Amino acid sequence: MPVSLLLSLIPIAHLTLPSPLGREAQAWFLGQIARHRPELAQALHDVPGPKPYTVSGVTGDTWRVAGVGQRLKPGERCWPRVTTLNDDLSGLVVEKILPNLPVRLTLRGMDFRIEGHTLNPADHPWAGQTTYGALVQAGEGGDRSRQIKLEFASPTAFRSEGADIPLPIPSHVFRGYWQKWNAFAPEPLRIQDTWPQFAAACVMVSELTNVNTERWIFANGARGAATGFTGRVGFTLLPRDQCGEWAAIWSGAAQVLRTLAEFAFYCGTGHHTTVGLGQTRPLTPGPSPVEKARQERGESVRS
Repeated sequence: MPVSLLLSLIPIAHLTLPSPLGREAQAWFLGQIARHRPELAQALHDVPGPKPYTVSGVTGDTWRVAGVGQRLKPGERCWPRVTTLNDDLSGLVVEKILPNLPVRLTLRGMDFRIEGHTLNPADHPWAGQTTYGALVQAGEGGDRSRQIKLEFASPTAFRSEGADIPLPIPSHVFRGYWQKWNAFAPEPLRIQDTWPQFAAACVMVSELTNVNTERWIFANGARGAATGFTGRVGFTLLPRDQCGEWAAIWSGAAQVLRTLAEFAFYCGTGHHTTVGLGQTRPLTPGPSPVEKARQERGESVRS
């Protein structure tokens, strides 16, 4: 059961943020888990492979991640976000952690009052809870488009040979979603092993809007920084006749694409999603700027 939890925090005093506080928020979250299941907290920290959670940095009401040097005033609300991806961890959060939240939260020596929390998207657009079955149904129903659009709200990057790749390369993006989906979704819903190769060959970037790179320093030490991209990116599944050797398994790929776009809201994108990077959400797809201009001129657009 994927869950997206927003905590509503109020600074106790005037604060100047030394970092986006993602690593500190992660330490707080693991500490809350340790209060109830210390062995689980240790496993989440130590066991390699995909992690069943993400943690954001401190954000404002418009979900702009607070940058280094940003000032927060007493009474100015901010929102760290936690997502969980499996039933065990989600159940612990909902049944044990939320009913026993402390009154205050301290991040890097800075004190906040916990005003409340929400899992309801009606309260905050980055909150929510769902099931893997519901995510599959979301991919099946509604818009039958071969296009999706994602917003990357915090720096997003992929690691290769020790370096950051701050680009929305489809093979990197959709391999990551597939890996986490197959790690935590029920076995009958898992996606076939050929998906990463298929996506690399048959999914393309079709739109870039306000895409920029940003360097984030989120902790002290040599491994405490990353350079990633932010902005909105459209991805399109190529028509069957352009997929070459993959045409034989093209049927159903658009549904998988849409399902993984919905899953991105919970699993995040790229590396270091447990300390604030890669916060992602799906947007309603629409025509790209080029397609829109053609439509306005009355020109046809090939499907």
